[in-house]
This record gives sequence, C-alpha cells and structure tokens, in this order.
Amino acid sequence: MEVLAKCVNSVPRILASSCGYCSQQVSYASSASHTCTPAHMPTTHMPAPAPSLTHTNTSGRTINRRTELDYEELRALQVAGDIALIDVRDSQELQNYGDIPGSLNIPLGKIKDALQLSKDEWEKEFHRQKPDIGYRNLVFYARGPNASSAAVEIAHRLGFKRSRHYIGGWEDYCRQTGRPLKKLQDDGFRARSNYYTTNFNQYLF
Repeated sequence: MEVLAKCVNSVPRILASSCGYCSQQVSYASSASHTCTPAHMPTTHMPAPAPSLTHTNTSGRTINRRTELDYEELRALQVAGDIALIDVRDSQELQNYGDIPGSLNIPLGKIKDALQLSKDEWEKEFHRQKPDIGYRNLVFYARGPNASSAAVEIAHRLGFKRSRHYIGGWEDYCRQTGRPLKKLQDDGFRARSNYYTTNFNQYLF
C-alpha cells in the first residue's frame, strides 16, 4: 500500500493509506503540515514478514522445511520415536553399505505400489504399521538426495503431501555419526580366521 508522504490539515479528506501517527497530527494541527518519518513508518506502514519455509543448517545448506530435513531434525525425531523412516535404496546397495537403524527398506521402484497398499496389506508385507496419509514424519532417504527426492514426489502425488526426505542421506549420516560409508567385505573372513587361529594355538602352545 502506498504511504502518504504528507498529511496536511487543510486537505478535506484524509486518505486511508496515511498512518495512525499522521492522523493524530492532522487532528491537532491547524495549518501546519506533517511528514511521515522513518521513526514510525516501519511499525505502521510495513506489513509483518511472512514465516520462512527455509532455514540454514550447520553445514550451510539451505533446507526447505516443507519437503526436507537435515541430520539434527532426523536425530530429534529418532529420539522422540516419532518417525517412519524409509530407505529407498535397492537391496544390493544395502548389502554393500549400511542403513540407518529403525529404517524400513522399500526400493524406489516399489514405493508407488507400497504406498497404495491397504493398512492390513502393509502390515502383512512389512510387519509394521502403515503411516497415515497426513503423517508429517514419513521420511525417505537414500545415499544422497536424488532418489529420496523422487520418492517424496511419488508420495505427494499419492496424497502423502506432508512426507519429507533426509537430503543428506546415508553419506551425511556417516559423516555425522562417524560410521564407515561402506561395509568391510572381509569381516566374515576375518572372524573365521581369528577363530581357527585361536583354536589351533591352544594345541600348539
């Protein structure tokens, strides 16, 4: 709304855009004029700022609160036990990499069919309760942001419009927690080797 720069007493009609302070000055002044000053203009003429839908996390990355969350928010939901976390990576990738504790693996290519299951079908398939369609803490993640972002788009089209994704994914989770990005493929071999060495040694020494 355009701000009236001067409110003059001699003007017969006061414009609705003048500020309250100006109106008071007009009522008390006889022939003097009054100019809106910066001291009162910000509180009377400027609209209140709209709430932000974004914030910057500790890594400096801008987060869209409507569709994304970062590690700090993910961790808070985990501690509260109020999250349905879905890993959309394929099974082969999970064999080579780890997963976030408590997550449910549904590969990206099966997300559409899975979300269209009835509650009973979901529970029979995944052995846990299906998230409600309006549940805000339905969260997808992958290795990075691409696949999980696609999962959110699919979910939104199916009516799960409050679902979000952990944009850092498994790579960011490993950085934050100090976990290795990839599993050690020879862990099983080392365990068997140590077992046999220990048992042989008890007979040799």
